[in-house]
Amino acid sequence: MYALATLANTNSLDDLKVFLNTLQLFNNTLPDIYLYCDTYIDILNLNYKGNLFKKIALDEYNNLTRQMMEKTKGKYFKTKWEDFMCEKMNLLEWAHETCDRVLFCDSDICFMGPLPEIPDNFELGLSRHEIRNIDEIKFGKFNGGFVFSGSKQVADLWRKATYNSRYFEQAALEDLEKHFKTYYFPIQNNYGWWRLLQGKDSIENLKNKWSLKDNIICVDNKPLLSIHTHFNTNDYATNYFNNFVKTFIKNDELKKVLLFSA
Repeated sequence: MYALATLANTNSLDDLKVFLNTLQLFNNTLPDIYLYCDTYIDILNLNYKGNLFKKIALDEYNNLTRQMMEKTKGKYFKTKWEDFMCEKMNLLEWAHETCDRVLFCDSDICFMGPLPEIPDNFELGLSRHEIRNIDEIKFGKFNGGFVFSGSKQVADLWRKATYNSRYFEQAALEDLEKHFKTYYFPIQNNYGWWRLLQGKDSIENLKNKWSLKDNIICVDNKPLLSIHTHFNTNDYATNYFNNFVKTFIKNDELKKVLLFSA
């Protein structure tokens, strides 16, 4: 078993609730969770039945949008947005003080099945974007919101690689791949709108890879384990993806979890 690590301030509270509630819906044995948060979230009862360790580390990012942070000079990196993204490394280092194996997930991960099995002999786990080449060149080969660390060296090398990255902390993961024995998460994990709308195949062909088997959502004939999305947004691409996913959801308990954010 491994621990989970995520970060969330008040702006992402709805995402965090979906993260925690869907995690509990599909996992009988709950992992320890290490949460970087702000003061407001720290005092909330988030109703997680497993061990939830909180650390106040995000107050300085409150009430700031990504656009605002990208225009603000950072303390450690070029922009405040990069500072915010690199809190992931600080979080991993904190979790590694007590855990050898940690899966970092953005708080807008919605679990659709149990946590993935990660073989013990891997030091790093990465989730491919599976997007067309022109977009991969810009945004990176891997997604920065779903990263497994099985080595205490991962966080520091990730931070160092970010300084010269072409796209924030995300493209920096390509450098990490060179240093660690790497596990690549199957496509049924961390499925985001980009795989559908920026994929290497047509949208219709990618949609046809989704199916229902005994009310279980499958992609490429294997159970879908997690999606990466915001349910409260005005973004066209995200809403297009959400509406597509909702047509497959037959699990009544999952419907109840998602109702407040639909």
